[in-house]
Amino acid sequence: METELVLASDGAIYVRFEEEPPAGRRVFTGYALTAEERALHGTQGLLRWACLQLLALGSDGCVYVQEGPLDPQGRKEFRGYALTPAETERVAHEIHRTAFNVTIAARAT
Repeated sequence: METELVLASDGAIYVRFEEEPPAGRRVFTGYALTAEERALHGTQGLLRWACLQLLALGSDGCVYVQEGPLDPQGRKEFRGYALTPAETERVAHEIHRTAFNVTIAARAT
């Protein structure tokens, strides 16, 4: 599954881009931790790491670490730009609406 967006420890939502991001937007490039690395660090370790390093939770369920401290070889990569406050509000509304619709559909079965 392709990662479309990540929620990062800097409070921003970053969305994937293929070409050039809009001018003036912060860019996050990160690499996914493996399941073994996530297990090794655990929740507390990841939170400690997030104090020193930008972490992001992807829409695909992966934890992405900003490029730099990890060897990127063989890892999933995410490259995205930060949404504006207005865009973030719109995305949050759409996620909420989608989650509500999925909940209703699940209860109907």
